[in-house]
Order: sequence, then C-alpha cells, then structure tokens
Amino acid sequence: MLLFSCFIANAQVSNVEYGRNRVQYKKINWTYYQTRNFNTYYYEGGNQLAKFTAQVAEEELNNIEEFIEYGLQRRANIAIYNSFTDYRQSNIGLGIDWQNTGGVTKLVNNKIILFYDGNLNHLRISIRQGIAKVLVENLLFGDDLGEFAGNQALLDLPKWLTDGYISYVGEEWSPALDDKLKSALLSGKYKTFYQFAFRDPIFSGHAFWKFIADQYKKESVTYFLYLSRIYKSLNTASLKVTKKRFKDLLKEFMEKESDKYLSDLKGRRNQPRGNVVAIETVKARQDFYRFQANPIARNNTYAMVEYKKGIYKVIFEDLSEKRKILLKAGILNYQDELNPHYPLLAWDSKGSRLLVIYNEEGKIKLFVYDAVSRYKAVKQVIEDFQIIQDAKFMLDNNTLVLSAVKNGQSDIFVYKIAEQTVEQITNDVYDDLDASFVAFPNKTGIIFSSNRPTAKAVRADTAIASRNSFNVFLVDNWTKSEFRQITQLTNQKYGQARFPLQYNVNHFTFVSDANGIGNRYAGFFSTKKEGLDTIYKVGDEYLRNPPSKELDSTLRAFKKSAPDSIGYISISNDSTYVFPLTNYESSLQESRGAGDNNLVSEVRQEGDMKFLYKLKVNDAVLLRRNINARPTVYIKKLMDDERKLQNIILQQKTIQEKKSEDNRKVSLFQTEFAEENQSSAVKPIDDEAIASARVDYLKNAKQFDYKLKFGSDYLVSGFNNSVLVNRFQPFAGGAGPIYLSNANNLNGILRMGISDLMEDKKFIGGFRLATNLKDNDYLASYQNLKRRYDWGLTYYRSNQQYFPIYPATDIKSQLDNKLASNLYQLNVSYPLNEVKSIRAMLGYRTDRVTILSDGNYYPSLTMSDTVLKYALVKLEYVHDNTLNPTLNIWNGLRYKIYGDVNTRMVSAD
Repeated sequence: MLLFSCFIANAQVSNVEYGRNRVQYKKINWTYYQTRNFNTYYYEGGNQLAKFTAQVAEEELNNIEEFIEYGLQRRANIAIYNSFTDYRQSNIGLGIDWQNTGGVTKLVNNKIILFYDGNLNHLRISIRQGIAKVLVENLLFGDDLGEFAGNQALLDLPKWLTDGYISYVGEEWSPALDDKLKSALLSGKYKTFYQFAFRDPIFSGHAFWKFIADQYKKESVTYFLYLSRIYKSLNTASLKVTKKRFKDLLKEFMEKESDKYLSDLKGRRNQPRGNVVAIETVKARQDFYRFQANPIARNNTYAMVEYKKGIYKVIFEDLSEKRKILLKAGILNYQDELNPHYPLLAWDSKGSRLLVIYNEEGKIKLFVYDAVSRYKAVKQVIEDFQIIQDAKFMLDNNTLVLSAVKNGQSDIFVYKIAEQTVEQITNDVYDDLDASFVAFPNKTGIIFSSNRPTAKAVRADTAIASRNSFNVFLVDNWTKSEFRQITQLTNQKYGQARFPLQYNVNHFTFVSDANGIGNRYAGFFSTKKEGLDTIYKVGDEYLRNPPSKELDSTLRAFKKSAPDSIGYISISNDSTYVFPLTNYESSLQESRGAGDNNLVSEVRQEGDMKFLYKLKVNDAVLLRRNINARPTVYIKKLMDDERKLQNIILQQKTIQEKKSEDNRKVSLFQTEFAEENQSSAVKPIDDEAIASARVDYLKNAKQFDYKLKFGSDYLVSGFNNSVLVNRFQPFAGGAGPIYLSNANNLNGILRMGISDLMEDKKFIGGFRLATNLKDNDYLASYQNLKRRYDWGLTYYRSNQQYFPIYPATDIKSQLDNKLASNLYQLNVSYPLNEVKSIRAMLGYRTDRVTILSDGNYYPSLTMSDTVLKYALVKLEYVHDNTLNPTLNIWNGLRYKIYGDVNTRMVSAD
C-alpha cells in the first residue's frame, strides 16, 4: 500500500491545455432560407439581411465560378450576423488548442460567416469573398478527405498569395484600395515585397493579383494560380506566365507601382488651409480615430478614440490640463478585430457637452460628458437598435440624429435623450449613413449619404438594394408622415460621396473619391416651393396624388365609400451645383462638422502621423470654383474602359440600324407593303433595366427552422506517442520508466472531430492502435459551447500490458498483467472574456489490473484483480492571449493557475 501512496503523490500530466473563449451575451435561434446553391442562416432581426444575402450569393456565384474556373460541388452554408458585436459572440472558427499539429488535417466545410456593418456594399464584397474562399479551398485541397489530406501536405503556397486572390475575387479594385496602396508604397516602409506581405498579407496579395491582371491580362490571374497548384512551384508559374522569375516579378511590382503613384502626385497639394489641432503617431498595434474638434473657434480641446491591442480609450484632450480618459473598454487581445462602429463621439453646437456611444457586454450604451463641469451628466442603455453607425446633435443638446440599423435595415432616426423616444425618418432597404441636420434658406432637413439609385427608389421590403455608389441626399424631417420628400443632391458616377455637412448658409460639403482620391467637395443648394401633394389613406394603403380610377378601385377593394383620412405635404423643387474644393495627394480620412461657426474638421495621415485640422469656410474657392481634381491613373482607366464599351455599343447599334434599313429596302422591293419597323439595336444597360431583369431567387426559396446539422471539423492521423486525453500519468516514484501513453514505442492514432453548423456542439472520437494490437486507447467526448457556461462530458479507456504496479517483493510482479483504465469526466468553463476563463473538472477513474493466466504457475488462475478508484477535481484560471501566425510560432502570453485533487476512493486486492 505504501507504493500506491507514492504513486498518487507523484503523478504528472504530459500536456497543458489552454484555449481562447467566445462570450455569449444573448440567445440566438436560427432560421434559414434554402435556395438552389446556398442555405442562408439568420436570426431575429435579420430576415431582410438574409434575403439580400441569399439573392446576392446566387447572383454572384456564376460569375465567380467562371473566373476561378471551378464549380461549387455542394450547397454552401452562409451564417449572417446582424452586427459585429453578435459576430464576436459566435463559436465559429474558435478552433482547438492543438498540442501537437503533426498529422492535423483541418477540413473544408463549405461554410461562410458574415456580419453586417450597415453598408450593403461591404456585405456584397464579403459574400463574394466567402464564396471565393470556399471554391479556392476546394480547388486547392480537394473535396474528399483523402485528396484534401494529400494536397494539404504537399501544397505550400504562401498565405498572402491565396488570401490575396480571394480578396481580389471579392472586389477587383476600388479608389479606396488604390489610395491605400499608394500610401503604403510611398511611405518608404517597404524595400521589398516580402516586407509588405509580412505587414499586410491580404492586401499585399490583393495588390499583386491586380498587378498581374493589369500587366499580363486578367485571364492570367487564375492561370497563374492554376500553374502554381499543378507544378507546386511559384517560380515555374511565374516563368510560364510572365517570362520572369518570381523574385524578379515581385521586384517589378514594387518598382512599377511606386513609379506610377509618384508620377501621379504632380500638381496635387496635400496641406489643408487651416489650424492643426492635434498630431498623433500611429503604430503597428495602435491607432487613433474618430477625432472630434471642439466647435468653438478659439477652443482647441478635442476628443478622440485610441485603439491599442484590443483596448479602446475615449480621450478628452484639454491642452491646458492632463489628458482625461472618459472610457476604457475592451481587453488586451492579440487576436482582436477593430470594432467598425464604436465608440462614437459628437459635440453639441456650444462645445460644452460631448456624446459618447459605446458597446458593453452586447448592449449599446450612451453617456454625455459635461466638459465644463467635468462629469458625466447622462448615462443610458439604448435598446432600439442593432447598430448605431453615427450620431450628431441637432438644434439642441437633447436631440440626436442617428444613422442606425434596425431589423437589418440602415436608416435615419431622431432620438430624444431625456425622453428616450425614437422617430424613424427613412424606412427602406437602402443604406442611409452619415446623417446631419442642415438649414438652408427656405428649407431645413437631414442631409445624408445613401446608395439608393434615385430619390424615388422603391420602398418595399422585397426590393434588393442596388449596386449604386453612395451619393448625397436631403430628407424633410418635419413632415410627420411616411411620404417625406427626399432630394438627390449629387450624382457621382465614380467613387463614394460620404460625410455630408452644412458648409455655410447656401452650401453643403462632403468627401468623395470620385477622382480616385478622397477630396472635399462643395455643393450650392437652392430651392423653391412647387406645391402640395395629396395623400389618401384607405385601410393600410397610402395613395399619393392617385388618379380617380386608382382611388375608386382601392376603395372598392377595402369596401369603403370614402378615404379614412386625407393629408397634404409640401413639395419643393431643389437644385444643386457640385464642384471640388481640394486636390489632395492622398485621401482625407475623416470629416466632421464643428458647430455653427462655419467650421469643419478633417483628419489626414502623412506616414505614421495623423493630423486633425480645424478649417474655416474657403470663400475664395467657393467663388472661383477653379479647383481641378484630375482623375488618378485608376479612374482614367475606368473612364477609358467605359468609353470603349460605349463605342462598341454605338458600333453595334449602327450595324443593327444598317441591317434593318437594308431589310426594309429588300422588303419594299419584294412587296408593296412595308413591314413594321422593329428595332433590335443594342441599348445601354441602366440600373432600372438590371433591376427589372433580375432573377428573383427567393421566389422558390424554402424557409426552415434550424435543426442540428453536423459535419467534420478536423482529422488527426499518424504515428506518435501523444496522449488522446489530458490526464494524470502513472509515475512509480523513480522506480520505473514514465509512460506517456502505453509501453509501446510506436502507436498509430486516429482522432476526428465533428460539430454542428454553428460549432456550438462538438463530438470528438478517437482511438490509438498499438503495434502489439493490444495496448489500445479509446476516446469519446461531447462539448456544449452554446451558452456562456461551456460544459462537456468525456469518456476515456486505456489498455496496457505489463504494467509495473507491484513491488519487487510481491510474487505478482513476476507475472504478466494487463491494466484497463476508465475515466469519466465532467468539465465546466465560465469565460470572463475572450482571453480569460475559470474552469473546473470533476472526474471518476478506475484502474483495474488483471493478472494474466500462466499455465506454468497454477495460482495465477485464482489471483483477484487489483482495482484502484479515484476522485478527481481540478480548478484553474486560464489566461491565453496568444497569436499563432504560423506553425510552432507563438506570439503573446498565456499561463494558468490551477489546483488538482486526485484522491483514492477505494482500493481492493
């Protein structure tokens, strides 16, 4: 018995498990639409997003398949989250804390995970990238298990190349990407492409494929990837496509792209005419954004958001005092992603109160900081919205105009702080961003940026948002009906018009990258009254200036003799003239209004420095209107391509008209009657024509409640001696060898994990086969991660022959034996945040040692089994803030503090 006591006291484990967490703050019940090629999953408040996602995915699939030259093999699953906050609570992609990556094959599961950030254009790009990722992974690694495991072992393409290809398929290029590449290459940070790829792998890969498309034809992009896969050599692929070695090709990219952007700088000016309020230095893991300059002209206080390694700080800067931190949120986290929405900041018009909106534990919260008395005057929780994208004060410090998402739609709202009431201004499927109150002569309203195709766009919830760029619109906010007049103030063909604000009495200003660079533009606004529109309400229908026949038919449909009510709205005829105010070298990053004093603020970045400027209205430029914001090389190419397309259309039209005229002459010669003139000319395609011709993939879609659907996650196979489950291993006090698993020198292992689609419930099974075919281990485990408390059950059985448990003085030590261990384990985990958790484990273990019968020693037949029973308890605090950029390379810090109890319950011999 003394030996058994020593065995208990000196046990050890072979591996230490860590692992990161996801924290669930809300319960999600999934539903999905099933279309021909996709299952689109959504939950409460996301029905509109699911319709958009399913429609766009089906529309884009054929185009992506043709480009990649590979087809979708089976229906893909798309999960769409209503916000970034909800997305961060998902278990999808959490993975496993691998102790030994040898033989691990992570399987392609045809799963696409998306979240809505309030911009459907961004969501469309994410959908394309998700589809491309599924197709590329199936193309590179295969669709069946054997092919996947083999290709993953042999194919070693750099991650920047494949991820960049996926990003390129999602969006070939844009003015924002072009400006980002110019800033990166001209910053002087990167002497070689590999330095660029190390710092920003996805974007550098995206830029590389764009370069291949521009220099060596678009068709060469997929061909290059195909050759890389076939020959498993980038050098061979490069020689066949570009006639250059891969190293020389990367050098050519750096030289040609840098020269192109350098030549484009001529004639552009980067210095705004205004006062510098703040200068902040940006670092690799530290950024400053959402700068808010005080609207009082002579007051240089400002507020901003600092983001550093997962931690957000709202900083109030008064140059006469020490910086004050108004809010500190987030956690120190190497793997954290920047929240695209929060915190939000806004000054009131007097510069005395600062609004802060932030997210905490899945809830949207607000406080108002009194900059005079230096305290937080108001604290609230806002429960009406899924996302708040932007907020500004209106005429008083109690009223906010919000750009927010509700029920999957991005609209404009007016929010009363004291009353906590909400008034909805717009209500449609189009994205309405950057709302701000304006007051022009004879007209007031809310100016905003939207991707609606026209001011009179379809309002129905079945409409699919257009592919239009963002333009500036004005909506009447005083009319208390759903028929508010909306006026389109800009009609820019290229780029995006964002951040509209009032500039002076007759002008508004906004930021647009229509020429390829984010410049400030101005628009002269004029209006005149045009009359009144009559609104009839009949039942649930609203009729605006209806013909008498339409009104009569509606009354008959509702079995009414007269309308329920009649209302009138004032209509104005608005007009604008838009022109550029600047011709910058690089894009303006942020712009905000700075009160009623004809001031605006803007943020620019030069290298690693960010500058906050406070600018007065430039009356001279408004009068002269002589700034020429010439297009960049990229925009010039777009214009040239469009001109070529229009020329082709015109030539086709001319040919068709000539054929029609010849046919008419022949017909007149052959008969005495001329045939009807039927024009078959090719006409330019407009957005309305595209919308009317669009196939409605939702028409035949089926809707289902989500039921558990399991698929394979990973497979571990190979030969090693690692343990299947973390447990105490026998240690005989130095009297014998330490066995990590069993006494065999070589073991074959097979372990497989499956999970449901949302990765909330996981099953793990495996076995290890010894070379003697007797010392085998078996594992079965279930883990439930659906709620904030994670729990699981594990069963483990291990067999081992010739287990050295008896002392040398005992006759049993001279006989052969067999150990059978059974472990039953319950584990519970409570995540404090993404990197910290408290975990507990309760277990029951039995070790049964059986003496094998020996024909030469008869007493062995009567010897009883030795049974050892243990109770196991383990408590631990785990901190895991690490990043695994590549195999066996870890960055960050992880540790655990734990205590174990492994006590003997019963022993019998």
